[in-house]
Amino acid sequence: MRSPSLLARFVLGITLAELIVLFLVWPCVTILVTYLGLAATESNTVWAEFHAIEVVENALRREPDGSGHVDVTPELRAYQARNPNFRFAIIDNRSGAALAGSSEELARELPGGGGIIAIKTYFRLSNDPDPDARGVYMLMSTPYYSLVIHGYALHPEDLVAVMRVHTDVAQLLSFSPYVIFAILGSWLATRYGLAPLYAAKERLAKIDLSSIDQRIDASKAPKEIAPLLAAINATLARLEDGAKRQRRFTANAAHELLTPIAILRARLDAPNEPGFLGDLARDIRRMQSIVEQLLVLARGAERGNLVAEDIDLGALARHMIADYLPLIVDNGRAIAFDPPATPVIVRANRQALECMLSNLINNALRAEPVGGTIELRVRADASLEVADHGEGVAASERELVFEPFWRRTEATRGSGLGLSIVKELAEKQGGGVFVTETPGGGATFGLALPHRGAP
Repeated sequence: MRSPSLLARFVLGITLAELIVLFLVWPCVTILVTYLGLAATESNTVWAEFHAIEVVENALRREPDGSGHVDVTPELRAYQARNPNFRFAIIDNRSGAALAGSSEELARELPGGGGIIAIKTYFRLSNDPDPDARGVYMLMSTPYYSLVIHGYALHPEDLVAVMRVHTDVAQLLSFSPYVIFAILGSWLATRYGLAPLYAAKERLAKIDLSSIDQRIDASKAPKEIAPLLAAINATLARLEDGAKRQRRFTANAAHELLTPIAILRARLDAPNEPGFLGDLARDIRRMQSIVEQLLVLARGAERGNLVAEDIDLGALARHMIADYLPLIVDNGRAIAFDPPATPVIVRANRQALECMLSNLINNALRAEPVGGTIELRVRADASLEVADHGEGVAASERELVFEPFWRRTEATRGSGLGLSIVKELAEKQGGGVFVTETPGGGATFGLALPHRGAP
C-alpha cells in the first residue's frame, strides 16, 4: 500500500483551512462584531435579513391556477414572536396586489406604477420611530412575486440561515476560482517549504558505505526541518563510526588468524621436530580460541539483548575457579577467593557471564607473575573484581584495553579480544566494566551487573 503524500496532506489541510475561514470564520466574526455594535455599519440588522427572507419565502403557497397565498407556518409564527415589529408583504407582480396575509400597511408604502421592478432595494420608512430600522424590497425566487420585509432583528438562531447562504452551491461556484487559486497557492507554498526535504532525499539516495562520510547541508534549512536533518547527520556519523569499527575489526581478525596459520604451516613443514604434536595442539587451541571469541561477539551483536536469568554470582565464581584451578596450578600461580557474606543474585545470561568471568581470569593468569596469587572478589553490590599483581595498566591505557585486538606490544600474549568481549557482553546486560590499580602494583578488572537482591 502506498504511503500518504505529505505534500497532498499539506495542500488539502491549507485549502480546507482557507475555505473554512472564508465561508465560516469570516462570516461568524463579522456577524459577531456587527451584533455587538463594534462595526461601522448602517444597521446591526444587516445579517438578519437572510433568515427573514427564508421564513417568508417558505410561507408562500402556489395554487394550481397560478395564484398564491401566505400560509402562517409554525416557523413564521415563531419568527414573528421573536420579532414583534416584523412585517412583510408578498406582491403579485402581474396584478400589483399584495397576497392575503401580507401587511397592508407595509404594502401601501410601496411605490406604485411604472415599468421598473426592483431586484433588491434597501429602504427606510419616514415615519418609523427607530432610525436604525431597515427594510428590503426584492424579487423572490418564485416567479412573478416580489417580497418586502421590515422590522427584523438579529438573533443567534439567525446565524444558521447566514451559514446556509454562504455555503450554497451557487455561492460556492462563484468562489471556484478562489478555491483553485487556494489549491495552487497551497501546493506552491508547500512545495517550496519542503524543498530542503526533497534535496535531502536526493542527497541520501547517493550515500552508501563507500561515501558514508558525506553529510546533508542543513545550514539553509528552515528551523522546523533543521532538527530532522541534524538527526539524520548524527545517524550517518554513528553509521560511519560503526562501519569503521567493523572494517577495523575484520582487518584485525584476519591479522590475528594469519599469525597462528603461518606458524601452523611452518610446523607442518617439519613434522619430525621434537614436541611437534604438542606444539600443533597448542596452535590449534589458539586458533580455536580466537574463532570462538569472534563468534561470541558476532552472536551478541546479532541477538541484541541476551536472555537473562537469576544467577547466584558467588556460586558461579566458585564453579569457574574449580574449572580453572588445574590450569592455574600448572602455570605456577594460585588463586584466592573472597566470597560475599550472603548470596548475591544478578540478572544475566549464564553463558555470557561464564564467558566474561573466564576472560577476566585468563587475562589475570597471563599478567600474574609466576608464584603469585590471583584474587577474585564478589561484592554485595553485584560486582566482582579479578586482581593481578603484574605490570598494571597505565591511566592513559585504561580505555584502550577494552578495544578489540588492542595489545600493549606485539609481544603481549593473547589475541586482544577477551576484554572487549567482557565490555560488550556486560553492556548488553545493563552492566559495565572498569579497571583500577591493584594496591602494591598490578591491575584490578571489575564487572558490575544488575542486582536482584538476596533470594
